[in-house]
Amino acid sequence: MGILSKIFGKSNKVRVQLIDSSNGNTISISKIPPAQLPETFEIHTTMHLKNEDWSIEEAIPADSKDFLESRELILKVKKIKYMNPEDLLFTIPTVSNEIPQTFNSSLFNDFEYSILEDEWRQNEFLNKSSLPLVEIEIKKIEELKINDSKKVDSDFTAFKNCHVRDTIGEPKLNLDLQSIKNILSVNKVGSLKISNEFVKNGFSLKTDSTIFYGTAESGIVTQFCIGKFSDNTSNEIQDILDEFKLLFVSWYHCRIIAPNE
Repeated sequence: MGILSKIFGKSNKVRVQLIDSSNGNTISISKIPPAQLPETFEIHTTMHLKNEDWSIEEAIPADSKDFLESRELILKVKKIKYMNPEDLLFTIPTVSNEIPQTFNSSLFNDFEYSILEDEWRQNEFLNKSSLPLVEIEIKKIEELKINDSKKVDSDFTAFKNCHVRDTIGEPKLNLDLQSIKNILSVNKVGSLKISNEFVKNGFSLKTDSTIFYGTAESGIVTQFCIGKFSDNTSNEIQDILDEFKLLFVSWYHCRIIAPNE
């Protein structure tokens, strides 16, 4: 910046016109020394004006070599609106503390199934021994849903806070993948993506009613969850529970399903 000042001198100012991009109105016209202007507006730039922050949406021209020659610069700006942290809401009341590792390829490629990061382990199968920890987590979620929920409209409830489940840890299941495929009557095994990256050792299974997903190493399933439900999913859940003597937990609904004894 200093070299521009030395070359052109302090009197050789640039006429800068600020235009509000939302309505096309001119905010101000002023003459600014070259040393106070960046060499290019191709990089996203913000400015402070009248005690407010503005984002420069477009500069005409964008490069200093051009506006220093013409001594004319038009900046189309947009006021930056900051959200009050107290207005931030979560769409779900709880998320898993553990996020899976991702990889650049998949072991299973019959089809692809993708989930968002906060969907990971929202509906999962767990060992029966984890029941005491599940009950601790569910109590915290229920309290949050009572104290921190906010009705957005008639069909949607959001939450002021989000509980991170940190007592369960990794499920550490020990299920035979082929046995699961037999129970669910599926032959194809798909890949699993989270935020557009393949989950390491991830897989997915698709029945007429349900999409299951999880992780498996050498044919042994260590995590097993449900991504999409239908009216008939409950029968498939019960078949898995009865075969492997597991629990099924729907964290959003704070619901536990146990195997038939």
